[in-house]
Amino acid sequence: MQFNRRTFLQSVVTATVAGSSALEFGTISASAAAGSGCESTDRIPKIEFHSASSQVTPNHEALADPSVVAVWAEPTATNGDDDGNGDAYHYDELAPLPLVSVDGSVYGFGAILLQDDDINFDYGNEEFVLNAWDAELGGSGTVLWDEGHGQYFTLDSCSKFEAYAENNGYTVSPTTSLASDISNADAVVVTTPSESFSSSELGVLAEFVADGGALYLHDQSDYSDYDETANLNEIASELDLAFRFNDDDIDDDTNNVDGASFDITTSQYNANDFALFEDRSGLGLDAGVRYEATVDSVADGDTVDVTLADGTTAELRLLGIDTPETERNASHEKVEEWEGIEDETHLTDWGGNAKEYAKQALGGASVEIEFDPSEDITDPFGRHLAYVYYDTTGDGNADTLFNREMVEKGYARVYGSSLTKHDAFWNAEADARAAGTGVWQASDPANTAEVRDRPVEDVFVPNAASVRTTAGAISSSRVPVFAESTATQDLRDGVQYSGDIPLVGVDAANRTALVSGLPIDESYRADVTAYEHEAFLTNLVDSLSDRCGKILVDGGHGQFNESHSVSTEDAVAYQRYLEGQDIAFEQVNSLDGSGDNALSTARAVLISAPRSCFAADEIDALRTFVQNGGAVVLMGSGDGKIMPDTRANLNDVAGALGTDLRLNGDHVFDSDHNVGGDPALLYTGNLNTAAFSLWSPYS
Repeated sequence: MQFNRRTFLQSVVTATVAGSSALEFGTISASAAAGSGCESTDRIPKIEFHSASSQVTPNHEALADPSVVAVWAEPTATNGDDDGNGDAYHYDELAPLPLVSVDGSVYGFGAILLQDDDINFDYGNEEFVLNAWDAELGGSGTVLWDEGHGQYFTLDSCSKFEAYAENNGYTVSPTTSLASDISNADAVVVTTPSESFSSSELGVLAEFVADGGALYLHDQSDYSDYDETANLNEIASELDLAFRFNDDDIDDDTNNVDGASFDITTSQYNANDFALFEDRSGLGLDAGVRYEATVDSVADGDTVDVTLADGTTAELRLLGIDTPETERNASHEKVEEWEGIEDETHLTDWGGNAKEYAKQALGGASVEIEFDPSEDITDPFGRHLAYVYYDTTGDGNADTLFNREMVEKGYARVYGSSLTKHDAFWNAEADARAAGTGVWQASDPANTAEVRDRPVEDVFVPNAASVRTTAGAISSSRVPVFAESTATQDLRDGVQYSGDIPLVGVDAANRTALVSGLPIDESYRADVTAYEHEAFLTNLVDSLSDRCGKILVDGGHGQFNESHSVSTEDAVAYQRYLEGQDIAFEQVNSLDGSGDNALSTARAVLISAPRSCFAADEIDALRTFVQNGGAVVLMGSGDGKIMPDTRANLNDVAGALGTDLRLNGDHVFDSDHNVGGDPALLYTGNLNTAAFSLWSPYS
């Protein structure tokens, strides 16, 4: 079931901002600001695309229409012409690669997705495809699986999914005579056909779709020329679809299964336009379900090996916590992650203590494990991310959450990811810190030395977009940081600048700023200590805020798993900078929550590009926070580094706060002022010192 992007929000925001006074949010309700498609539903895990291809427009050009593209590859993916036939459209480095496209009741998948031999069903493949069936068929019906055109991927090769679909209300049958059998069908599945459809068969398919039938077309990469893309495109052409299949191969060296670059994974879902991603029970391990297991061994305080009741073995990474590294892995420790602790030997000792406690508590124990609906089932290393419950009283009930216990006893800190229990774990850590429990005996943040606090001369703004307003170009009087004159703008959608390109925009009346890149991203820390973005950002916060307290970072909208967004785990160096200024830097996953880590305790909240949209209660909480003097700093990235719907989510938050600031649909480069020779990693000394006083050391 497809629904359109809400265009109403931005038109109303434009009208209200122009005539509003400070801290008036106009006529936009919180529910409208959150977006008609923003529902508090859990999403399917990431999807595995084994040997995938992309889609293009009917003219064989880049397909970028978010009303057509339902799933993109991750920004780290690239495409190429693997068969060497010269017939692939090459997407440029910044263009998102479409993996699933939809036109009416016709779906184009860039991979088979369902084959028994190649797919790990701990990913969301079967749930996603069944959601696509449900969207058109309503949860039941007869689905024909075409085997009459020389297909390699017959129904037998996807038998696990066949059983899954039939258990969920569908009758799935193979056919070698589609034209004869189609009158009894509600939907048809066509996997890569090595034999073309006759003109009469194409006519039958067109009539079937015109009468309301659903059609699911599954392509594959052009590896060894197995794809048969031309045959699928004859169908797409006959139906005059808004997309065609690309004769290409997609690789991703970062987001893949077991290091195989051709076996890619993605969670780049266009949930704003397509209701296809709600989580449901699948073939693999499901979130929110307890599974019995036995602990076989304990690697360290946050990693154990288990055997499930069905005999399956798994390595578990305890979800939501991090214990210090043991002596063996001490070189991987980041001392800055541990608030107020600067003694690496102390951390190593407590890494050993955490391991010993875990061995005593869990060694050989019968436990129950559970997965979180807001997290992936597995991490990039193939470990399962789980909560572990065990019996501490001998009554046979596994009702003690070991993950939280480790935090309460001072063996672990809370990990800044998207888990639903994050804020509860944070409270447990805060209590342990306050009491000096366990590892926190050595924590003394008040005595942390200052680092990198000096006059602002150059600001690092990597992988940046530009900043615009709802009316167009932003006034220079509202821009504290411009790119250097040597910078260029790769515009995909939005405002073209002929002069200096704005990288930071300010709306003082609404206590909001928009920074168009992520200077505090941890992945750059080793190369950017010469720049003063930390002092600038902290000065910017205080110039907007009328409050004291901590700086919070939003982590409840998928930022941890988004490659160009930040959680606290992605901003450790900035955390230590703030610690030297006696400012706490904490993550919050529930913006409408209460307690010692609520918005009410903060001077500002940083919101980087959110993978999911904001619920109405969260928008209301942000508005109240701003009305009470709090500042909001929105942080984006350039086009192609974040997907169009992610940029839309960030801009929707801006609109909900009453500001006219928007992230532009572009990417800014500078061949002269950059880090490591990469034009995308730009820095700038083009600072608006006349209009802003943000350039002194913070202290």
